[in-house]
Amino acid sequence: MMTGAVRWLFNCSAWNPSPSFFSFCLCLLPYSTQREVTRFVKFEDQKRSLVSRLMQHMLVHIFFKVPYKNIFILRTEEGKPYLEPCYLNESCPNLNFNVSHHGHYVALASETLCLVGLDVMVADADEHETPEEYIKNFRSCFTSLEWNNIISVGPDPNSLLDQFHRYWCLKESYIKAIGIGLGFDLQRAEFFFSDGNVWSDTACLRLGGIERTDWCFHLSHLNNGHWICVAKGPPADAVESFKQTLQVLDVDEATLTRALRGGNSFTELTIQDLIPHELGNPC
Repeated sequence: MMTGAVRWLFNCSAWNPSPSFFSFCLCLLPYSTQREVTRFVKFEDQKRSLVSRLMQHMLVHIFFKVPYKNIFILRTEEGKPYLEPCYLNESCPNLNFNVSHHGHYVALASETLCLVGLDVMVADADEHETPEEYIKNFRSCFTSLEWNNIISVGPDPNSLLDQFHRYWCLKESYIKAIGIGLGFDLQRAEFFFSDGNVWSDTACLRLGGIERTDWCFHLSHLNNGHWICVAKGPPADAVESFKQTLQVLDVDEATLTRALRGGNSFTELTIQDLIPHELGNPC
């Protein structure tokens, strides 16, 4: 059985399947999941959706040796994915994961004990607005400290968009980690860089004005202007509906500290990595 953190990345822009191979991959999934993929009108959106679901199924398949067709991934009322309790055991009592996709990439992060959240963004703006105009639409989402850090990298438009999307990834990764839905006050979670470097790859959290050293956030720059952030924190911080899917909520400080370390490197997968080995190579 696989243990520890999983970090996967898939470049959808580099995958151009034939209709027959796309159908083959789709048919690996339960029928209800297939319908979630095909409800998208645009083929690019179908690709991202299919890869996202194949990643989740491969994760469960590797951990628990369950056939794809027998894997059903549930969601809380807020939309957080989770597994049925029968999957969890002492070696992975809180197996939880997030998938995010934007631009070229679909990414997955999982943890067996601590909470994990993930967000990927590509630094783009509305073609009808300047970067400055675009980011001003989101001013109310950031504290004064965060906003000043974002605009401090100007006037270069690329740097401005990069910094904005780094902060957006931080916010989203935290929200996804705790499993909360709409309605969270984004200013309540303030992010800062302890070394004062706004381009640092690690960030810290103040929640309601209180620094939370039991959370860690790691930012990575991918190709073509994409940014990705992984958030990790204590299981007890999950929203109530998500807490009910976990087996261990109270984790001692030393164990949590070990769980928060590392797990920052992503492995880029191919489509063959997402097809069960027993099916061979259908390409």
